[in-house]
Amino acid sequence: MKRLILVLATFGVVFTSLNTLITSYHVHRSAFIKDTLHSNQVYASKLAQVTELFLQSVNSQLHVSAYHISTRFNDLAEVQKELERLISQTNSFDSLVVVDTQGQIIAVKPDLDVLGKSISKSQLEAVKNHQPKVLDPFVSPAGNLMISPTYPIVSENGEYMGFVAGGIYLQGNTILNRLLGRHHYEDGSYLYVVDGQARLLYHIDTDRVGDVVSGNKVIAQVLQGETGASELINSAGVSMIAGFAPIPMTGWGVVSQRPMSSILDELGTTHRSVIYSSIPATIFILGLILIAGIQIAKPLTRLAKQLATFDHEHADTNGVRAWYYEAANLKRTLVRSNRSIQKVIKSLDNDRKTDKLTSLHNRFSLEFWLKNAIHSNLSMSVLAIDIDHFKCINDLHGHMTGDKVLKEIANVMRHNARSDDFICRAGGEEFLAFMPKLTLHEALDAAERLRKKVAAHTMPEGIKVTVSIGVSDWSSGNASIEQAIALADKALYRAKHTGRNKSCHIASV
Repeated sequence: MKRLILVLATFGVVFTSLNTLITSYHVHRSAFIKDTLHSNQVYASKLAQVTELFLQSVNSQLHVSAYHISTRFNDLAEVQKELERLISQTNSFDSLVVVDTQGQIIAVKPDLDVLGKSISKSQLEAVKNHQPKVLDPFVSPAGNLMISPTYPIVSENGEYMGFVAGGIYLQGNTILNRLLGRHHYEDGSYLYVVDGQARLLYHIDTDRVGDVVSGNKVIAQVLQGETGASELINSAGVSMIAGFAPIPMTGWGVVSQRPMSSILDELGTTHRSVIYSSIPATIFILGLILIAGIQIAKPLTRLAKQLATFDHEHADTNGVRAWYYEAANLKRTLVRSNRSIQKVIKSLDNDRKTDKLTSLHNRFSLEFWLKNAIHSNLSMSVLAIDIDHFKCINDLHGHMTGDKVLKEIANVMRHNARSDDFICRAGGEEFLAFMPKLTLHEALDAAERLRKKVAAHTMPEGIKVTVSIGVSDWSSGNASIEQAIALADKALYRAKHTGRNKSCHIASV
């Protein structure tokens, strides 16, 4: 009997430890996948917003040129001069054309073999409503796959005269590719953009630009105007986690996705690398928006000389006034957008470092805190805290009650901690507390106070709960902080094995 009890006890401890490790793995796996889904959705949304801003800026440039052309539409030399001015003052377009009401091209820059030719019936049909429109991708006479934003030309008396269109190539070193191409393609992650017919407008594999993608549920959702995230199998048979967002102005969709395999391989360390790698991309996007705003201002200020209103307050070094007021407004809008992106990224960073259930710090936040603590040569004590018989609480009262108990114990620990103490949820019902500048005996006294507070506290549904606590200490120059944590865990298991609801300590070597 004695031997049987020993075997059963040993089996129970081993089984519980393995169960805890497996449960912790699955909890972290689920949480990390959820965070990645959310991150990809936010990233796709922000890129969709940036692309929308770029297309709005292009629309503004064409609007100004359309107004200028409408005043001298019958003077082809002046029309050609306006196109030359616009294409030389901005890097937004690869080509520019003016088309009359019959669909005939009457002016073009740079000089291409399309002057006097007619656009397709489908393109003429697309602009029949005489409204700004981005034409569907098509192959130019020069063999370039491109899109073409258009703006109607209307006389002062409201007569429709044709439209001005800008050509933006989809392949090669183009402005649109540079705008979308600043993405960190690590571990197989990438993004792509599709139009309303599920045709690829941007892809890391440039040979795929122009292909039509079928049977992809994410593309089907984003083309219906939905924003979200989902797991899927891509066309190469790879399991992916994708976030997606539409571009309302054009009906396009942006999809940012990452292989599931890279997430499973880097459950612990990938979160930190994702945060670090996203910062340069975000800074670059902010800088790109600012540059785009400057480029938008150049043609507007040049046209301002011929307008009636002048804005002395915002005049540039050349004394150009008036229409620069609109450019200044657009720049302020971009700055507000930049700040909004920074706030969202900061919020995401905080979410990554916080345990969703208890609002305590999580393992990822712990890595950063320990790094700073070690760098600052702080001496500290370590408390490993575990709820006694927590599995029984879940079995008898349900997991929702168990979650409430976890929240309540987290509140007790938070209210009894000092301002510079660091408390995190290590996983499941386990917690770690780090107490800077506290000796081992002082930390043991603090652990006892906490243990008694928990034991005296009435939990949800009147449940009484106790905790076991292991205590160790650490100072710079001695054993590593990981060894101190391991000693605290060892002391915790000693408390568990000697009756629970008690505090034990082991001093660091």
